[in-house]
Amino acid sequence: PFRRVCCKVLQSSVTEPSVASVILLNFVLICMETDGQAEHPGKSSSSPPAWASILMDVCYVFFVVELGLRIFVEQRLLQDRWSIMDISIVVLGFFEYLLKWFGTGLSGLGIVRVVRLGRLIRLVRVLR
Repeated sequence: PFRRVCCKVLQSSVTEPSVASVILLNFVLICMETDGQAEHPGKSSSSPPAWASILMDVCYVFFVVELGLRIFVEQRLLQDRWSIMDISIVVLGFFEYLLKWFGTGLSGLGIVRVVRLGRLIRLVRVLR
Protein backbone atom coordinates (compact mmCIF):
# COMPACT_ATOMS: atom_id res chain seq x y z
CA PRO A 1 0.00 0.00 0.00
CA PHE A 2 2.73 2.53 0.87
CA ARG A 3 4.63 1.75 -2.34
CA ARG A 4 1.41 2.33 -4.30
CA VAL A 5 0.94 5.74 -2.66
CA CYS A 6 4.56 6.66 -3.44
CA CYS A 7 4.04 5.53 -7.03
CA LYS A 8 0.97 7.74 -7.37
CA VAL A 9 2.93 10.68 -5.99
CA LEU A 10 5.75 10.15 -8.49
CA GLN A 11 3.31 9.75 -11.38
CA SER A 12 1.21 12.75 -10.40
CA SER A 13 0.89 15.53 -12.94
CA VAL A 14 2.28 17.90 -10.30
CA THR A 15 5.50 15.99 -9.63
CA GLU A 16 7.43 16.67 -12.85
CA PRO A 17 6.77 20.44 -12.87
CA SER A 18 7.67 20.55 -9.17
CA VAL A 19 10.97 18.76 -9.77
CA ALA A 20 11.70 21.09 -12.70
CA SER A 21 10.95 24.14 -10.55
CA VAL A 22 13.24 22.99 -7.75
CA ILE A 23 16.01 22.27 -10.26
CA LEU A 24 15.68 25.77 -11.72
CA LEU A 25 15.60 27.35 -8.25
CA ASN A 26 18.71 25.40 -7.29
CA PHE A 27 20.41 26.54 -10.50
CA VAL A 28 19.65 30.20 -9.75
CA LEU A 29 20.94 29.82 -6.18
CA ILE A 30 24.16 28.16 -7.35
CA CYS A 31 24.66 30.98 -9.87
CA MET A 32 24.14 33.57 -7.12
CA GLU A 33 26.63 31.79 -4.87
CA THR A 34 29.20 31.42 -7.64
CA ASP A 35 28.79 35.06 -8.66
CA GLY A 36 29.35 36.20 -5.08
CA GLN A 37 32.48 34.07 -4.79
CA ALA A 38 33.80 35.40 -8.11
CA GLU A 39 33.30 39.01 -7.00
CA HIS A 40 35.04 38.44 -3.64
CA PRO A 41 37.44 35.51 -4.02
CA GLY A 42 38.78 34.13 -0.75
CA LYS A 43 36.67 36.38 1.47
CA SER A 44 34.26 34.95 4.01
CA SER A 45 31.78 37.63 2.95
CA SER A 46 31.46 35.83 -0.37
CA SER A 47 29.33 33.10 1.17
CA PRO A 48 25.69 33.29 0.14
CA PRO A 49 23.11 34.95 2.39
CA ALA A 50 21.57 32.69 5.05
CA TRP A 51 18.25 32.49 3.21
CA ALA A 52 20.00 31.29 0.04
CA SER A 53 21.96 28.64 1.96
CA ILE A 54 18.75 27.42 3.58
CA LEU A 55 17.01 27.24 0.20
CA MET A 56 19.96 25.30 -1.27
CA ASP A 57 19.71 22.86 1.64
CA VAL A 58 15.96 22.50 1.05
CA CYS A 59 16.61 21.81 -2.64
CA TYR A 60 19.14 19.12 -1.76
CA VAL A 61 16.74 17.46 0.69
CA PHE A 62 14.06 17.57 -2.01
CA PHE A 63 16.44 15.81 -4.45
CA VAL A 64 17.30 13.17 -1.84
CA VAL A 65 13.64 12.49 -1.01
CA GLU A 66 12.64 12.33 -4.67
CA LEU A 67 15.49 9.94 -5.45
CA GLY A 68 14.68 7.84 -2.38
CA LEU A 69 11.04 7.56 -3.46
CA ARG A 70 12.07 6.52 -6.97
CA ILE A 71 14.47 3.90 -5.64
CA PHE A 72 11.75 2.59 -3.32
CA VAL A 73 9.10 2.45 -6.05
CA GLU A 74 11.09 1.38 -9.11
CA GLN A 75 13.74 -0.83 -7.44
CA ARG A 76 15.73 -1.08 -10.68
CA LEU A 77 17.27 2.34 -10.98
CA LEU A 78 20.80 1.18 -11.72
CA GLN A 79 19.69 0.05 -15.17
CA ASP A 80 18.77 3.57 -16.25
CA ARG A 81 21.49 6.10 -17.21
CA TRP A 82 19.44 9.06 -15.99
CA SER A 83 18.98 7.45 -12.61
CA ILE A 84 22.68 6.67 -12.31
CA MET A 85 23.39 10.33 -13.02
CA ASP A 86 20.82 11.38 -10.39
CA ILE A 87 22.37 9.05 -7.83
CA SER A 88 25.85 10.37 -8.64
CA ILE A 89 24.75 13.98 -8.24
CA VAL A 90 23.07 13.27 -4.89
CA VAL A 91 26.06 11.29 -3.60
CA LEU A 92 28.51 14.00 -4.68
CA GLY A 93 26.22 16.56 -3.03
CA PHE A 94 26.51 14.53 0.17
CA PHE A 95 30.31 14.69 -0.07
CA GLU A 96 30.04 18.44 -0.60
CA TYR A 97 28.09 18.71 2.66
CA LEU A 98 30.69 16.54 4.41
CA LEU A 99 33.42 18.92 3.25
CA LYS A 100 31.43 21.88 4.58
CA TRP A 101 30.73 20.18 7.93
CA PHE A 102 34.41 19.35 8.43
CA GLY A 103 35.33 22.94 7.66
CA THR A 104 37.11 22.22 4.41
CA GLY A 105 36.62 25.08 2.00
CA LEU A 106 35.24 24.38 -1.44
CA SER A 107 37.55 26.87 -3.12
CA GLY A 108 39.86 24.97 -5.39
CA LEU A 109 37.21 22.29 -5.81
CA GLY A 110 35.73 23.73 -8.97
CA ILE A 111 34.70 20.25 -10.01
CA VAL A 112 32.23 20.22 -7.12
CA ARG A 113 30.52 23.30 -8.55
CA VAL A 114 30.42 21.75 -11.99
CA VAL A 115 28.80 18.63 -10.56
CA ARG A 116 26.31 20.79 -8.69
CA LEU A 117 25.39 22.41 -11.99
CA GLY A 118 24.93 18.88 -13.28
CA ARG A 119 21.64 18.96 -11.45
CA LEU A 120 20.47 21.21 -14.24
CA ILE A 121 20.96 18.30 -16.63
CA ARG A 122 18.24 16.56 -14.63
CA LEU A 123 15.89 19.13 -16.11
CA VAL A 124 16.40 17.48 -19.51
CA ARG A 125 15.26 14.18 -18.01
CA VAL A 126 12.25 15.79 -16.37
CA LEU A 127 11.21 17.59 -19.54
CA ARG A 128 11.67 14.65 -21.93
